[in-house]
Amino acid sequence: MIRILPACTLLILALLFSCSKDIPDTEPETFNDADRPFFQYVSSSDYYYCKPWNYGKDINKKRKYPLVIFLHAWGGAGEIDYLSYLGYDSIDNANNKTAEKFQSDYPSFVLIPQAPSNVWNNNELIDLIEDFKSRYRIDNNRIYIIGYSIGGSGTYSLANAYYDYNRLLFAVIIRLSGQRYTTVRDAIAKNTSIWLHIGLEDEPIRVDVARDAYNFLKTFHSGAVETSESISVGGYTGNTLTLTENNKDVARKTEYNNVGHAIRDFPFEDGSLIAWIFKQKLESVN
Repeated sequence: MIRILPACTLLILALLFSCSKDIPDTEPETFNDADRPFFQYVSSSDYYYCKPWNYGKDINKKRKYPLVIFLHAWGGAGEIDYLSYLGYDSIDNANNKTAEKFQSDYPSFVLIPQAPSNVWNNNELIDLIEDFKSRYRIDNNRIYIIGYSIGGSGTYSLANAYYDYNRLLFAVIIRLSGQRYTTVRDAIAKNTSIWLHIGLEDEPIRVDVARDAYNFLKTFHSGAVETSESISVGGYTGNTLTLTENNKDVARKTEYNNVGHAIRDFPFEDGSLIAWIFKQKLESVN
């Protein structure tokens, strides 16, 4: 016996069939060498940048991407070769596996402003960031800033200025060997995940600044749970204190033994710091 389906059932089946072709492809994204992006230098505004792998493909045309900003140290203008952990590789010799792994694991924009005068100008940096955001698909909830030495101090200065300018926040601040500034605006302390790094053989004032910056955050997050962990990375041992509140790492401080100011590279060697950065996201910026 042939059974006739009700008209409403036939209509539902027709709609499901017609929409099936619009179901997104669930296969993992592929990263072909021919499509791999490389860093470019923009002389008019004096910065380096790199697009995410596959940014221009139709499958990603509605996708927004994280933005990583790096502020270099005194005398560091023009030096980006060491930033393989942020995807830098020479287009003439593209075989750096660390760079390739970053680009495929964490498709993102990387922006490296330059300060040949060794002075970071917050107004210029803000203009650059806002211009960059206007031209590319940036996820405002995932803008991360990393800085070393004067760039480390610059992360705090810029974060405060950026908030004062437009009430926007960075999702993460990574501060390596910072030498100035111990406080951030309350909104930054509340919402931005901050990780301070310092070598214990650095100048005492820098060690004190890192500790004071952490204590400020600890006081602000008075209800946070603090944990301690011994770590080993890049051949150096150390200790990391973490403040966790509402299942979120709101602040961290890592002190490295037997090393001074030169902690520019090795904290990133095992990949755990980069992985931590990309786990962080603001709640409601977009």
